[in-house]
Amino acid sequence: MRKGLWLSLVVLVSVAGWGQMSFSGKWSVTLNLLPTAGLGANELTLTTGIAGWTVGGTGEWYGTDGWVWQTFDAGGALGPIEGRWTLLFAPLAPAYLYSVGTAKLTFGGLDFIFYSAHLGPNAPGVFTGGPTGGVVAVVELPLDATKVRVEIGFGARLTDITITYTGAGTYTKTFPVDPFPGGLSFTYLELGVTKLPLCCGVTFDADFSFTKAGFDALTLTMRSIPICCGISFDAAITYTTTRKSVELKPRWAGIEGCFTVYGDPRFTGFTWDGIEIYGFKVRCELAACNYLEILTAFNVAKIEAILKEDLFQGPEFEYLRLGFCGPGCCGEKYALEITAYFQPMGTLFGLRRLAVDAGIPIMANFTLRLALGVTVGGPASLALGWTFTF
Repeated sequence: MRKGLWLSLVVLVSVAGWGQMSFSGKWSVTLNLLPTAGLGANELTLTTGIAGWTVGGTGEWYGTDGWVWQTFDAGGALGPIEGRWTLLFAPLAPAYLYSVGTAKLTFGGLDFIFYSAHLGPNAPGVFTGGPTGGVVAVVELPLDATKVRVEIGFGARLTDITITYTGAGTYTKTFPVDPFPGGLSFTYLELGVTKLPLCCGVTFDADFSFTKAGFDALTLTMRSIPICCGISFDAAITYTTTRKSVELKPRWAGIEGCFTVYGDPRFTGFTWDGIEIYGFKVRCELAACNYLEILTAFNVAKIEAILKEDLFQGPEFEYLRLGFCGPGCCGEKYALEITAYFQPMGTLFGLRRLAVDAGIPIMANFTLRLALGVTVGGPASLALGWTFTF
C-alpha cells in the first residue's frame, strides 16, 4: 500500500512538472558554396523551461572540425534565492573546461551574493596543476546609487581576468573567470564603498582589504573628474605594504549621434596635451531601418577594439554601408546590407572588397541567410544559411 502511494505521488509530481514544461530552441546553419563547397558554422540551442527554471545548452560545430564547443546553462529561483550556472565543454578532447555560478538572496534590505568558479584540468595559461575552484561571498547594502559592501574570498578573488580556450583548429571562446579560482582556504576580506556622491557629478570609492597575512591594500578613487569638452578622468591611489601607486584613467564620451568620433584624451604624465582620434562614423537614417553608414579608421586596431568587431581585412581602413529592410513573409522583415571596403591606394577609388548580407524570412520562425563577398583581384565567397527557431 505504502509503495503504491509513493508511486502515485511520483507520477502526479512528474505529470504536474511536465505540464509546466516549455521547450524552445534555435538552429543556425551556414553552407559555404564558394570558393570551396563545405559546411561552415552550425549552432544549435535547446532550452527547457520548467517551474520557473530555464535549463538548456548550445552546441557549436565548425566545418570538418566537427563538434568544437558545448555549453550548458541553468538559471531560476528557489524560493527567495536566484541562481545561474554555466558549464563549458570541449567535446573533441573530450574535456570539461570551466564552470561558473552565481546565487543571490535579498533579505532585510541587504543583497547576499555568492560567486563560484571551477576550472578543469585542461585550463590553459596560468591555470595549471589540475582542477581548482573557489568561492566569493559578497554582502551589499544599497543606499540609492551608493553601495557599501563586504567581500570575502575562499580560494578566489573577484577579478576582471578572462580566459580563452582554443578548440579544434583556431576556434577560440573567451569566458570571464569571476572569481579567479585557486583553492577553498581563506583568501581575503575587503570592505568598500562605491559611488559616494561629492559634487559636480564626481563620485568617490574606497576599498580596504587584508589577507590572512595582514594588511593587503587601500585604494581611494575619484571618478568622473571633469576637464572640458566631455573629457573626464578617474584618479586612484593605492597603498600596499611595499608601495604607493597612482593611476589615471582618462575618459572621453566622444561625439555621438549621426556623427560619432572615436578617440581618447592623451596625457603626458599628469598633463593633458590633446585628444587622439582613432576614427569617425557617419550614419544617416534614410527611412525606418534604411540607412547610410560610413566608417573611417585612422587606427584600425583601436576602432575594432572599441566596437568589439573584426571589421577590416588586410590594408582596409574604411567602409561604406547601405542598409535596407522591408515587410516580408508572415509579419517579419527582410534585411539587406551592402558594404564596400576601401584601401588607401592600388585600385579604382581604393575599392578592395564588396560584401552583401541578406536575411529573408520564409516563415515566421525560419529565416534564410545569404552572404556574398567579392575581393578585387581575389576569390569570391558565397555562403547560404538559415536560422530556425522553435
